[in-house]
Amino acid sequence: MPLLQPQDPTAIQFRWHKLTTWPLLMLGFRPLFMLAGLSAVLSISVWIFILNGQLEWHHKYPAIYWHAHEMLFGFAGAVVAGFLLTAAQNWTQKATLNGAALLSLCGIWLAARLSFFIPQNSVTLTLLLQATFWLLLLANLSSVIITARSKNNRVFIFSVGVIGCCNIAFLTELNNGDLLQVGLLSQSSLIAYMLLIGVVSGRVIPFFIARGLQKDQKPAIRKVDRAIFYLAILCVCISPLQSSFLHAHYLNGCLLILGCLHLVRAVYWFDIRLVKVPLLWSLYVSYFAIAAGLLLCAYNRIYHLAFWRDHLHLVAISGMSLMILSMMARVTLGHTGRSLTTHLSTTIAFTCIVAAGISRAFLIHFTSPHNAWLISALMWVFGFFLFLITFSPMLLKQRLDGRQG
Repeated sequence: MPLLQPQDPTAIQFRWHKLTTWPLLMLGFRPLFMLAGLSAVLSISVWIFILNGQLEWHHKYPAIYWHAHEMLFGFAGAVVAGFLLTAAQNWTQKATLNGAALLSLCGIWLAARLSFFIPQNSVTLTLLLQATFWLLLLANLSSVIITARSKNNRVFIFSVGVIGCCNIAFLTELNNGDLLQVGLLSQSSLIAYMLLIGVVSGRVIPFFIARGLQKDQKPAIRKVDRAIFYLAILCVCISPLQSSFLHAHYLNGCLLILGCLHLVRAVYWFDIRLVKVPLLWSLYVSYFAIAAGLLLCAYNRIYHLAFWRDHLHLVAISGMSLMILSMMARVTLGHTGRSLTTHLSTTIAFTCIVAAGISRAFLIHFTSPHNAWLISALMWVFGFFLFLITFSPMLLKQRLDGRQG
């Protein structure tokens, strides 16, 4: 069964006093994808001003940790919530958060973003808000998946739980002032997203390629899929223990094997015809970037440690973020009753995020790190700005067929 396939919802009449009839609050992807797009543009714009010294950072911890948190748990957290709330309703045919409940979840997410800019905030408020966000999401997902006895999808409850625990640990250590451990937890959190991406991509990418190219879907390589899942869990557990030399080498080996296994799947799925379809090549390139980035990270941790964080951004930007952008575009088109065809602006947005990741990872070898970071950040902002102006009208309006969803 495909992970995300728009169902055939019933028609609904808009009533201003009933929040469940508001198009923006009918299904999780609508407000949360819009908030994710806004977060992507605004948070990196703020980061540019901080890097250039045009905006002063007033907290006792360096701004780099705010940046890491907002990318991992603000931007990506909103996308995960929107995607899974939408997908879970399709899997189970049971309603996930909508109306006032969905608005409350979005309000908590927004309050957590703003809490960083409250003068003298001790991170405790942000911790409480983020914990509430993950708990509400987990409670709703668990309710619909377990009630529907959707055993194949319980893995997503586990994956979201791991990400939520990483977020709580990150903020706890930030509040305690243990910045070394915060840095390690940010790496662990990115790998935690690889746990979720490994499951999602294994289901959707071969299905989308087969459907988009009108060919038979290649069967899954079960042993590779299971190995990727368990290795990702192992990496999440080992990463915070890197202060031990022994554990650091364990992590290097796990990242190397994990990258190789992702590369095996990428080669297995490849079809030259997908390069002509933006919604396919963007997904494929993002997955290949994850595989290549993990291999580069493993190599640099052993031989060139100074470059390891730069190449980790290849995973985070050209890999994870491009996959996010591609999935947001596909889900928005499909669940608003539109055909899965993209405008030129969407293709340019995909290209910008690919270029942003490559610039962040490799341009440091040809220019100053500061210039490389700024170029990457500007391309990121432009790419997600294009997403907002292209897809916001779709997210705000009712489905083309007038039905719920």
